[in-house]
Amino acid sequence: MCNEYVGTWTRGTVEDVGRYLDEIHRAFPGKPLVISEYGYCACTADRPEGDGARISVLIDHDKVFRQRDYVAGLIFFCYNDYRTHVGDRGVGAMKQRVHGVVDVYGARKPSYEVLRSESSPLEVLDVSGGPAELRVQLKTRTAVPAYALRGYILRTVVYGFGDIPVERFETKLPDLEPGEQTTAIIKPTEARPVQVRLDVLRPTGTSAHTAIWKP
Repeated sequence: MCNEYVGTWTRGTVEDVGRYLDEIHRAFPGKPLVISEYGYCACTADRPEGDGARISVLIDHDKVFRQRDYVAGLIFFCYNDYRTHVGDRGVGAMKQRVHGVVDVYGARKPSYEVLRSESSPLEVLDVSGGPAELRVQLKTRTAVPAYALRGYILRTVVYGFGDIPVERFETKLPDLEPGEQTTAIIKPTEARPVQVRLDVLRPTGTSAHTAIWKP
């Protein structure tokens, strides 16, 4: 396991991320590598808060990780901004570290949805056609996070006039191994939908991925 903060705590560029990973792999060729921490912290005066930088780290660094099959897992740091005596925003007991995809009260930043998407086992969730027939294409990842999908459900909610939900469908998905794909056909009866929200639900009922279709 190792932390990776190239471009923040450690000097360097995205290209350096791959170089450092390969050096570790050469030192431990028979072992999988887990990135125990990576992310972006607006923790110094020369690094003002910028959620866009956090998004860039998520997208750009994840791309480098996925190019290396010896990278077995990623732990993004962190979910929420938090109170700490070593914080650099606030005073006294109100000090905090600006390190998360949500703030200290749980309000979501734009990076929240990016982390959610990057953490999904689905590489593709595309919706086409409509409104009488929607074609939903799903494909699972072949790199982190890649695992078999078993017992997953595609939930479709159709919103009509006033953006009010008027129909809901639940489609059982076939079991999918990493890299496999499937297609689902949804046929709403609402003639003039405002939007359609599609969620791939885990067996626990939580959403692993979301797509929004609009006419």
